[in-house]
Amino acid sequence: MSVRNDPLPIMIKLPVFKGFSRSELEILASVFRLRQLKEGGVLCKEGDPGTSFFIIVAGSIQLFKNAGKSGRTELGRAGPGCLLGQKSLIDGSRREASMEAEQPTVLMECDRMAFERLFNANNTFAYKVLDFVITDLSRRLREADKPLEQMLSDPGRTLSMVVDTLSEVSGLLHDGEEFT
Repeated sequence: MSVRNDPLPIMIKLPVFKGFSRSELEILASVFRLRQLKEGGVLCKEGDPGTSFFIIVAGSIQLFKNAGKSGRTELGRAGPGCLLGQKSLIDGSRREASMEAEQPTVLMECDRMAFERLFNANNTFAYKVLDFVITDLSRRLREADKPLEQMLSDPGRTLSMVVDTLSEVSGLLHDGEEFT
């Protein structure tokens, strides 16, 4: 997918920016840049500095953690309209996962420093963006709570799963030998 450098026409169509006025979108367009990735293209690597956040316009991104010799552990996939790296917008932390395009992907990227300039200028749309990011993070935390609630509701089953997983890991680490 070929894109122009002006993110405004894309922003107008994205549900993420619903509720923003045309003038707010024009100002936001000044801090976003469009970025394209080919299939297999790396958006960021686990441990990289978190200097920006992204909104997927088209395509999909696979998120994973490096798992040493055993390769990598998939954490999930994200598609159009999803935000990625938004914790970096808030705290500037390093990337907790690697992200790679599963297909040709177009993203909008906002540099943390550029966003801070807008935020420090006390513009209301900067607060709207933060509200959206916080709402998205809250939704994700609620989704992450569900498996924890299930684990805590049946401790015997959870303990059995942990023992099974430890046995598998032990087998991988010790080439099938038991821990001694």
